[in-house]
Amino acid sequence: MNYCCEFLLHEIAFYKNTIRPCCSFSIEGDITPFVNNYNGEIDKIQEYFSKRDAFIEKTKQNIALPCFNNCTIFESPRNSDYSTALTNIIISNRTKCSCNCIYCEQAAFGENEEFKKQMNQRKPYDIKPILEYLKNNNYIAPNCRFLICGGECSEYPEEELKWLVYFILFHKGHIMFLSSGLNYSKEIECALKTSDSVLKISVDSGTKETYEKIKRIKAYDRVWNNIKRYVSAIEEYDKGRVDLKYILIPGVNDNEEEIDAFLEKCTQVNCKSIVLDVEHRWLSQNKSNLENFVNIKHCLNYFFRNSQKKQIFVSIEGVEEPFLWSFVDKEFNYK
Repeated sequence: MNYCCEFLLHEIAFYKNTIRPCCSFSIEGDITPFVNNYNGEIDKIQEYFSKRDAFIEKTKQNIALPCFNNCTIFESPRNSDYSTALTNIIISNRTKCSCNCIYCEQAAFGENEEFKKQMNQRKPYDIKPILEYLKNNNYIAPNCRFLICGGECSEYPEEELKWLVYFILFHKGHIMFLSSGLNYSKEIECALKTSDSVLKISVDSGTKETYEKIKRIKAYDRVWNNIKRYVSAIEEYDKGRVDLKYILIPGVNDNEEEIDAFLEKCTQVNCKSIVLDVEHRWLSQNKSNLENFVNIKHCLNYFFRNSQKKQIFVSIEGVEEPFLWSFVDKEFNYK
C-alpha cells in the first residue's frame, strides 16, 4: 500500500497565520500543504485542499513526499480508500493566554515577554465563516472531532465560544477543549453536560511552588477550584470528561514527591483521568540517548502504578506517544 499520512488525509489545523494538516513541530515552510500568511480568506482554503489533493495523488504513484522526512507524527493510513473527509479540525486561530508556561512554543517558550504581549494583543481572523464554508461544501465528516485551543480557550470572546459549541454539537461533532483551567467557562460546562466533550487541563504539578515555576503565574488554588467545579458540575450527567494533564519536565516536576502531590489533588477533586506527556524540546534533544530516559521511565511507571491504586485512568499522548509507551512496563501497557 502507498503511504499517505492520516493527518494529511483527514485533518486540518487553523493556526494564527497558517493552514496546516497537523500540529507537527518538525515540518516547516511549504513542504506540506500549508497556506502561509493566512488571515481567514475563504479562497485560500480551496488552495489548501488543491495542494493537499496533489500530494495525495503523488502518493498513489509511489512518489515519496518530502514531509515524511524527519516527521515526528507521521501516521500511515488505516484504510486504502483514500477518503479525504475531515475527521479532525484544529481551531487555533487565537493566541491570547494569561499563562506563560515555560514549555510554550507560542510564547517563545515563555522567555520573550514582548512576543507574549504581541500574541495577547493581536486580532485573530474569524473562524465562524470558515467552519460554515467547510460544512456547506461537505468537507466535514460525520462525528468530526474539533480541538479548540490556541492560547486559552476560556479567553475566547464569550459569544464566539458559545457559537462554536452550538455549531459543533448541532452538527453532531465532538469537542476537545485545551485549557489551563485559569478561568471557569459556562460554555465549556454546558458542552460537558450535554455531550461527550472533553476538557483537558494542563496542570503539570501538585504543589504551588512547582505550579508557579512552570506556569509563571500565581493561580494554583484558583485552577484547582475550577477543576473541582467542572468535575462536580458534570458528575450526575455521565457525558463529558475532565482530563488533567501532566507534562514531565526533567529537573522540574519529574520526581515522586511532585507526582504524589498531584495524584492527591486529583483524588481531592475526584478527577478520574490523567494524561501524560514529556516536554517536547527535551524529548527531541535526548531521544538518541536512551540513558537520559531512565528517570522518565521511572516517572511514567510510578504514575501508572500509583494511579491504579487510586482508580484513576492514565494515558499517554504527544508527538512521541509510541516512543513513550515503550518505557511503560508490560503490566500497565495496554498499547
